[in-house]
Amino acid sequence: MLRKTILACAMPALFLANAASAQQSGPTPGPKSGEQATIPFFTRSDIRTFTPTDSGDGVYIQDARRNWYYASFFTRCNNLPWSIGVGFKTFPGASQIDRGDTIFAGRERCQISSIVHSGPPPVKPKKAKKAKSGA
Repeated sequence: MLRKTILACAMPALFLANAASAQQSGPTPGPKSGEQATIPFFTRSDIRTFTPTDSGDGVYIQDARRNWYYASFFTRCNNLPWSIGVGFKTFPGASQIDRGDTIFAGRERCQISSIVHSGPPPVKPKKAKKAKSGA
């Protein structure tokens, strides 16, 4: 049987603050910049935050030691970019998140095809404000 562990952010403002504080200055390595990895996972507090890609192709995950990983999926995970909490399903007795494990985003199941070491997620450019036209 598979073991299921849930990670949920109770307060979206706290989640956004954690994600913003985790950003580093300087160029961000791409998602495939590191070697294959597994994410140590013993309790739900071992995952600090996550940031999905806009396309739903993958997710940046930060562990409790503030190490970043990029997990890509076999198929797009459409609900993940709008999720404020996710669930992880790992194999029995597993103390890590690895290839083949599943992330739940809402009712959608997203199977992990690859996990690599990564830098923090890229900073999204701010939208330019429209100039007010005075009449």
